[in-house]
Amino acid sequence: MNAGSGPTLGVALMEYNNLTADYGRFSPTDRVGLGSDCIGSIECPASWPFDTVYAVARGGGPRETLAGADCAVKGVTRAVHRLESDADLVIANCGFFWCGWKLLRGSNETPVLLSGLDFLDLALSATSGPIGVLTFSKPCVEALLRDHDGIKRMRIVGFSDLPSWKVIEEPDCFESGGWTEESLRDEFLARLESELSDGSLKDVRALVIECVGMPKWRSDIRRLTNVPIFDLISITKSLLA
Repeated sequence: MNAGSGPTLGVALMEYNNLTADYGRFSPTDRVGLGSDCIGSIECPASWPFDTVYAVARGGGPRETLAGADCAVKGVTRAVHRLESDADLVIANCGFFWCGWKLLRGSNETPVLLSGLDFLDLALSATSGPIGVLTFSKPCVEALLRDHDGIKRMRIVGFSDLPSWKVIEEPDCFESGGWTEESLRDEFLARLESELSDGSLKDVRALVIECVGMPKWRSDIRRLTNVPIFDLISITKSLLA
């Protein structure tokens, strides 16, 4: 990218049915990107203080990405490579796109962060104590991380069994309904508060957020705990500030 023109963020998008195009460029004054108009979400251009460019990871639908399927790995890799020439940093809008490193690692020149899980080693090196991992699906992230050297120090909490969270696993969830941003937030905070007060997160020394839908509630999380929080959205903003 040209020096002095201001940074541009590239975002690889999970394949949902509400997306209106495969690729698009936007500015912070644009409320609607390729699908979402929820300010605070990673998919909304108005959530970012710099220009954005989005590309859909075709083959990377919700179920395929959660499973780490080959089509999701190939889809996010293609999307990242498509974004590289137009962006100064590329991220992805689902933490389970971490599976994309199978193909992507060593092939990208533009800096890439696929997931909040990219910060696991940093969090583990910052403390000798346990760390919490907040994720959409506990079983899926346990499978993804089963060979990680620090797995014994991770306290993983998932939310996919909660009523509203179950619905958003479907590619047509934006059309079918059964959830709202408020219901997702309320269910998330109720479980998190319980886990922090007298559950598996009671003694953690840091939190790593896998799910990119959660950092928009960072101020609510902070009211529940004082431990360091590692999340993709906050770190992305810092890197391009």
